[in-house]
Amino acid sequence: MKTGMFDDFKFVRRAGRLNLWLQIVLGVVLYAGLNYVAARHYMKWDFSENRRNSLSPESVAYLKDLQKPVDIYVILSGALDSSERAAAKRDLGVILRQYEYSASSKFPVRAHFVNADVESRRAEELANRFGNDLENSVVVASGERYKRMPITDFYDRADGGRVAFRGERLISSAILNVTSGKEKKIYFLRGHGEMDYKSASPASGLSELAGMLGSRNYVVAPLDLSATKQIPADAGMLVIAGAQTALLPREIDLIRKYLLNSSGKVVIFLGMGPLLGLEDVLYEWGLMSDDMLILDSSGDYESSGGDLIARTFPQKAHPSVKYLIDNSLPVQFGSVRPVRPDLGAPIDDSLKLDAIILSGPSSWAEKSYRKGGVQNYDAADDLIGPLPLAMVAARTGGTELGLKIPGGKLAVFGDENFASNRRIGRLGNSKLMLNLVNWMFDDTETLNIPPRPLESYKLTLSKNDALSLSLRFMVIPLAIFFIGVIVSIVRRK
Repeated sequence: MKTGMFDDFKFVRRAGRLNLWLQIVLGVVLYAGLNYVAARHYMKWDFSENRRNSLSPESVAYLKDLQKPVDIYVILSGALDSSERAAAKRDLGVILRQYEYSASSKFPVRAHFVNADVESRRAEELANRFGNDLENSVVVASGERYKRMPITDFYDRADGGRVAFRGERLISSAILNVTSGKEKKIYFLRGHGEMDYKSASPASGLSELAGMLGSRNYVVAPLDLSATKQIPADAGMLVIAGAQTALLPREIDLIRKYLLNSSGKVVIFLGMGPLLGLEDVLYEWGLMSDDMLILDSSGDYESSGGDLIARTFPQKAHPSVKYLIDNSLPVQFGSVRPVRPDLGAPIDDSLKLDAIILSGPSSWAEKSYRKGGVQNYDAADDLIGPLPLAMVAARTGGTELGLKIPGGKLAVFGDENFASNRRIGRLGNSKLMLNLVNWMFDDTETLNIPPRPLESYKLTLSKNDALSLSLRFMVIPLAIFFIGVIVSIVRRK
């Protein structure tokens, strides 16, 4: 009887092996193909309460309209408390995955987490690109433009704990900032003996501040109002640093119109003595500054120069000083005068006043400071502390389509030496100044993106409850295991 090849045991065994390997190869190809398709074409559904795990339609619209890629770096280090670091890594990880998912493939958003304690070379590269002090911050970059934000800005706090996460609002604002291509220009007023942003003089120069602003994508330029009919349209902010002579009425009128009609931003550093016409601007914004010198009986002064060290902040902290409070950083002033609300100014519901930093509880404002000698508090003439050393006034321009339209912003410091080359690098001076500039330019007010509340859930179990629950969860796996053993024994027989 003739035997066919399918009756040959060796042939059948080889054919079976070939069939097995073909199945494995086809299975691997199918698995890889499905994952490739799923990676390029997939959908995500959010069934969480209030769609908490999705970006707002406003953010998604901005991402779809991107014309250049965006990189987001989260730099964490051990300087941050371990629980704070873990929470930041978790919350930022969740929301940054949403940005990566929502952006287009042509102009993607890429998230990078960097552990500065371990990835020292990577952290050094980022420091060379974005500047020092990057630890525990988020950097949003696109091309040569970038914006840095400390981790502490991402949370609203109450009673010492985190209550809301502001990640989407801050990141969307930063993405708009770095991709818009619009320069943010800061003009320094000239023509009245002001401090010079080009000068390297320790006492009267502001070159250190100008360099810090330039490294953060701000463009600085001089402005002489006596030689122009209006403040330039590209003026993002105007700085008046220690004017020594009076401003002309026409110049004051230009500043007032810039603040009120153009939603302008002005920072004023006041010296001792007359306000040189600026009292009209302050009055219109609900502020005043007495020609008095802040003194402190506690002796909280810098030893060599006698500068006042301010370490008291309002109970409701302004955003520009949250970093200082979290890191226990005081601020060093020279001869500083009080800046306080003007109770005689007209009532304006659109105007909001906030103190930035205060003098200490043992301080007072001395009216007769020019006499010299030993000064003591006089209740008849002097003002008892704590007193504001700097204040900000912000107006709301109105609301439209559910969005709050920002108005002008005015910040007034009672000391022109605060930002000088000699002092800007000391204590928390540079942090306060840069954070204030960021707040002045803040675009988040135009975004209708509320903070996300942080909710925590706790499951409290007794030892007996935990044991009972673990036994119940073990029943099904154990049952499946014993059934498998029984089936195996039966099949062997």
